[in-house]
Amino acid sequence: MHVNITKQKNLFFLKGDLNSSNFKKVKKKINNFLKKNHSVILNISEVKEMDSKTVNSIVNLFTKAIDHDKEINLVGYGTKDIYDELMTRNII
Repeated sequence: MHVNITKQKNLFFLKGDLNSSNFKKVKKKINNFLKKNHSVILNISEVKEMDSKTVNSIVNLFTKAIDHDKEINLVGYGTKDIYDELMTRNII
């Protein structure tokens, strides 16, 4: 499966299917961006499918960002599952 990533300033648009193998590419881009910037917005409104490992990876990325005084915001359909997981783990 494939995921397409486009960026406008600090907003990353993800389109397609997100899974544990292609999320590595997304994670690398976000980590590189956060090295030079304080915050990033991930728009996942056009993500058709996301496996549980990817949700876990996003939660871990979110945690790492908080630990480094960085900020990740999520927008789009499907973010509720991620935010629920973040709340379950007392991250937010």
